[in-house]
Order: sequence, then C-alpha cells, then structure tokens
Amino acid sequence: MLLGLALAISVAISGCGKTATTAPDDLRTQELSVTSPVSSPIISNCPTPYLITLESVTPVGSNYEWVWSVTNTNPGNGSNGTVQDLSHWDITLGQCATMADVVSAAYSADGTTWTPFIPTYEEDPSILNTCSIITGPVLKFNFGTSGAAKSYYKLVISRNLNVDMAGGAFYKSGNNTGCGGLCFPGLGCPVVEDEGCSFSQGYWFAKPDLVWPGNVTIGGYSYTQAEGVAIWNSSNAGGIGTAKKVFLQVAAIKLSGSSVSISATVWAQVQIAENWLATLPKLTPANVKSFNNAAGAAAAKTAADAISSWITENHCE
Repeated sequence: MLLGLALAISVAISGCGKTATTAPDDLRTQELSVTSPVSSPIISNCPTPYLITLESVTPVGSNYEWVWSVTNTNPGNGSNGTVQDLSHWDITLGQCATMADVVSAAYSADGTTWTPFIPTYEEDPSILNTCSIITGPVLKFNFGTSGAAKSYYKLVISRNLNVDMAGGAFYKSGNNTGCGGLCFPGLGCPVVEDEGCSFSQGYWFAKPDLVWPGNVTIGGYSYTQAEGVAIWNSSNAGGIGTAKKVFLQVAAIKLSGSSVSISATVWAQVQIAENWLATLPKLTPANVKSFNNAAGAAAAKTAADAISSWITENHCE
C-alpha cells in the first residue's frame, strides 16, 4: 500500500501580461513522483502575478487528494508593482488526466472549511471576453484571493499521478492586473509502480539443492519445505487439482518475499486464493485433489491463473 505523502512545493511567480503562454517543451517533461520523498520546496521558473503552492498530495483510500494554495504577495490596486486580488483561476488537466479521473473538487478560505462544487471542463468565457485569451478546456476554481491571505483549492483524483511542474493554467484579476496564462505544479502522467518480481513454482519446488528461506504460511497453515515438495510431487493423474494449483502459485509469491513489491497488483489475487484455501483443511498429498468442486474453487482457480500470468510478466532473473 502507498504511504501518505505531504508535498510542499512552492512556485515563485511574477507578472506575465495578457497573452496566453505555453510552457517550454523541456519543462513539460519535468515530473515528480508523488510516491518519492520531497525534503525541500520545488520552485517553478514560470512567471505570473501570484504565488501558487502545491501544498500536498495525499493518498485517501484508493484516491489522491491534491491541495494547492494561491497567495497575492504584493496586494494593491495594480499600480506601482502591486497586484489586484485574484478573481478566479483555471487549470488544465495536462497530457494524461481527464475529467473521468476527477472525483471531487472544492475551495476554501482557510484550508479547513471546504466548499465543494461540481467541476466542468470547458472554455472560460470571462477570460475570453475580458482579455481575448482563448483558454481551451479548463477546470475553473471560481474563488479568488483577498489581500495577502492564502486561498486553497482541492481536487480528489482517482489515479496516482506524477506532478507536472509545467502544468498549464490561467488567472483573472481586476482591470489593472488583468488576466493571463501561467504555469503551476499540476497533474502529470500516472506513476509507474514497481511491481517487483517473483521466482516461479518450478524454482521453489523443482530446483535441485534449493533451500527455502523458511516455512511458508498459506491459508492460515504453516508448510515446511518437505510438506510443500510432497504436494508438488503428488500425482497429477486426471489433471492437476485446483487446490494444488492454487497452493503452488501462492507459495511461489510468498516464498519470493520482499522481491515482490508490497504495492504489487498480484497481492489482490493472492488474497482471493488464500481466502479460499483458508476454508479447506491443511493440504497434503492425500487430500489435495479433493476440493475441485468446493465452494469458491472457480474464483480461486481464476486467481491462480492471474498469479501465474503475473509471475511470467515479472519473473526474477
């Protein structure tokens, strides 16, 4: 399972005018995995009138909560280098995320009390009409800033995405500060999880002189190497039994230990298989073919097939 991660990323920004801007291609590739520790703020070199901070990216159940803040560091009437309050800002979803990934959205004046809203992804006509800037499809946070106080913005995303340090966005302010394009630490492409690898059942049960690292617990029962090998060597006449097939695949994963990542997708199938084996007596060569028609056998066999495919795709060298 993924561990929670607080990500403090600040983006230093200054004025940018009234023409839409596009980030340089080399910045588009600068992504930061949200599963990697971040010990210091990461500063963007994209200039805009407001300070935008990616406050955190935190796993919440099976989703990921992204929280940004926007600060006006030089509030005023827009003259003599000051910046008027932000009216609202719009973000693009980047090259990989879609609205199907967006679970919910909200904004807050204090980062504690949130106002949820139903997000859409469409052209922002107010920026087009005011500044003649075509935003294209954007997600609008219709909440601005007041003086130098931070405002907060939240999206809950269903996929684990990297941080794109050149995410595209737009801002709208007063008549003097106007509106324009900006870069911010936005939604990148999916994090590629390290599945790890496993040795096959042939490695653990048929390799000469191999010694197991220890007993293996499967379905709540502890098996010694001698007991496991005896099951491996039991007769397959009439076809391999479902229990034997499931046992051997689960054993291969569990004996491979930490080589299999704790976040590997195969563990879901292992759980299905072990839940079924836990309903049976401890397996022996004498009974291992007795459970082909037991309740849940079909689902356990499907899980074993999936484990086998995973091992094939992620076999340790």
